[in-house]
Amino acid sequence: MGFSPSLALYHFLGPVLARGDAAAAPDDGAPLRPKGRLIWLHAPRQDDTGVILDLINNLADADADLWFLLTPQDGFADDPPEQCFVANLPLDTRPAMADFLEHWKPDIMVWATGQLFPALSEQAKQRNIPMVLLDTGAAIDAARPWLLLPGLNRRTLRKYSTILSGDEATTLALISAGARSDTVQTTGVLEQGVNPLPCIDAEWSALAELMATRPVWFAAEIDLEELGSVLAAHQQTLRRSHRLLLIISPANMADADTFADALDQAGLPFARRSLDEEPTKSDPIYLADTQDELGLWFRLAPVTFIGQTLAGNSRSGPNPLDAAALGSVVLHGPKLSPHTVAFQRLMRAGASRPVAHMGELAHAVEGLLAPDRAAIMAHAGWQITTAGAEVMEQTSEILGQAMAQSKAAP
Repeated sequence: MGFSPSLALYHFLGPVLARGDAAAAPDDGAPLRPKGRLIWLHAPRQDDTGVILDLINNLADADADLWFLLTPQDGFADDPPEQCFVANLPLDTRPAMADFLEHWKPDIMVWATGQLFPALSEQAKQRNIPMVLLDTGAAIDAARPWLLLPGLNRRTLRKYSTILSGDEATTLALISAGARSDTVQTTGVLEQGVNPLPCIDAEWSALAELMATRPVWFAAEIDLEELGSVLAAHQQTLRRSHRLLLIISPANMADADTFADALDQAGLPFARRSLDEEPTKSDPIYLADTQDELGLWFRLAPVTFIGQTLAGNSRSGPNPLDAAALGSVVLHGPKLSPHTVAFQRLMRAGASRPVAHMGELAHAVEGLLAPDRAAIMAHAGWQITTAGAEVMEQTSEILGQAMAQSKAAP
């Protein structure tokens, strides 16, 4: 592509501009590169670890002889999968990246971030290593130019042989930033799939028949601090929907007796799951104080409030994608961690409704008792939880084709 003043200046400034792990000096103790084909996956965002591991497992299932190199930003907490090495990514300088690539000699480079490394891309291109940019929700960042180095982003993007974009807006932005149009495919965002939580079919069938004519909502793993507000919201909603049933699951089952005492003090009739009781037609509340039955309640309740998103510190609440995968519309407060990415996915798709405070909860529940509205949101949530599998399959196929076309392994 000829001489580039911006790239030359980038190399000259070196560590001042270079991205990467400043602590990752050349590692003389790095394991030897294994014989056979090696895929290098760079996934710096901690939120992407799960989907990248799914991708590795998918590729390994298709070809048991593949090896993998994973470069996360902050190391890897768990044991890596079989035939997978974990390493730090050095600073993006020409000497460091040349040494890194010379040691590992990857057959293909898979970049799961929108933060581009110009020196690395130059070195990989010189070695004819195919470069693939994946969109795990951050590929749009690759369209943002280096303000002080005009043209550097364009030059770097054009070295990628394949770019998989999450949506048309990202596709257009990447092409406008310099990516070759024939290298960009709009596949959808690569996100972790959701396996529906199990339940006992006979239990579901019996309770579904019992609740068949009643509107139902579920307060999933709520903290004691949230109980009073949940009950207040339910009592307010009961004025308009007299047969409404609330299922309550405590965040900590050790608090179940305290929950039951609070319901008694509030004068609210209830049935208790741990005592093998079933809600009668006049019971407005069912205390689901048994372990490992979220899959049952998500199936039975068209609307779920995710506990510990408004108050409380018992532990993290359930993953909202588990509710969406089973057709339950998600309500939640502003406390999204540690499921921030999952909540954001649902909000972007219009499959959940945030409430700023408990005072909004009753209004939100009332709005979602309308079957047509809840059905639209539930369908959007289901699409989110199933789309990941389709994109994963397509991405695995594209990477398999790229590997087949790459240079022979050393």
